[in-house]
Amino acid sequence: MGSFQKILLIINLVVVLAGAGLVYYSHNMIKAEATDQAAEVENLKNSAMEQAQVQAVPMKKFVVNLHSRGTRLRFLDVEMNILPFHNDQKELIKASEYIFKDTLIEIASHLTPEELDTLSGKILLENKIKKQVNAKLGQPVVKQIYFSGFVVQ
Repeated sequence: MGSFQKILLIINLVVVLAGAGLVYYSHNMIKAEATDQAAEVENLKNSAMEQAQVQAVPMKKFVVNLHSRGTRLRFLDVEMNILPFHNDQKELIKASEYIFKDTLIEIASHLTPEELDTLSGKILLENKIKKQVNAKLGQPVVKQIYFSGFVVQ
């Protein structure tokens, strides 16, 4: 038996084993229980409706002094709307407004006006506020923060 015949034998063996594996896999997939699509669609609709009904909680306008390199005083004039994960968390957000303001002061005072003027700076500020407020409240409350007013002067 030549080396060419051995190679052909090995290739044929690999092809036959791959075919057998494919038949075995497809046979097991046919036996698997089909999911109840109607129930999944209903659950998806309910969760989408619940998410659509969650409304943002507006925060009062707030001014934060910023660290600047020069002698000129710089500040951030910000107005936020807080989107909770669930509607029942709206009262907790309203009652914890001081936590949001304290966190905003703490984070923004370490950023320069140039950093806050960029889109990445705003996203960084939002993510840090969300992370710290959720940690201070001890539960995931803040899903999203929308800045309805954001002026760096």
